[in-house]
Amino acid sequence: MTMQATTKRLLFAMGIMALLLVSYLPTVLAIPSPATGLTAGTSSRRNLSTSDVTNISAQAGNVTRLDINGISITTSWQGYYGNISGNILLSDADNNSLYEWGNGTTITGEIFASRNDTIDWGSINCSNSTQVSAEETYLGQASGDGDSVTNTYNETDHPAFLVGARNMHTCPSTNAWSSGTRDPNSWHQVMLADTNDKIVYSTIIDQGSTGYDGNGWDFQLLVAENEKTGNEGPTTYYFFTELG
Repeated sequence: MTMQATTKRLLFAMGIMALLLVSYLPTVLAIPSPATGLTAGTSSRRNLSTSDVTNISAQAGNVTRLDINGISITTSWQGYYGNISGNILLSDADNNSLYEWGNGTTITGEIFASRNDTIDWGSINCSNSTQVSAEETYLGQASGDGDSVTNTYNETDHPAFLVGARNMHTCPSTNAWSSGTRDPNSWHQVMLADTNDKIVYSTIIDQGSTGYDGNGWDFQLLVAENEKTGNEGPTTYYFFTELG
């Protein structure tokens, strides 16, 4: 065999070995990343003051029809809203970036919030009826309560989206409000859970859309918080993002 033929065979074998090594490298799918740089603004809630009290005269012997419209503040839900910015990175394990892509003028993707800081994203799925019931138990709710999880996430109509490689569609969902009305085409709220029954509240980013107060925001998000059973006080939520 000539030296040239031996060299060709050696190079061919090395090429096959390289292909085999590449084929056996572990595949890492993109999953939601921990949200960094959280900046909390001022919180507020509706003020129910004594100046709002109304009155009517009563007179003995009269029977009077009285239609009453009352309000109460939920003891089960917290709302978040705001703007989002970020980059798509190509980085090593020491957070050194080889390349970064800005998201340009449009940011797409989802924001996730959970009371658990470790989520099995590989098993994430739509929350099921058992998980919804367990969440209501945590909140001290009955399913028939006006603001129960069942009556809040009472639809399955939302755009499909990927979490890693998993397709989320027809999950328990609802819509946050836009300028005092509920818009079925924006501010989609979607309730997810992993195989360990860890609940994940998510929302699809609607960059610059009209929010609940008439201003333009990138996201609005509902999360559950228990103040119904005497567990008053803040609940820690961990935030994650998956940008498109």
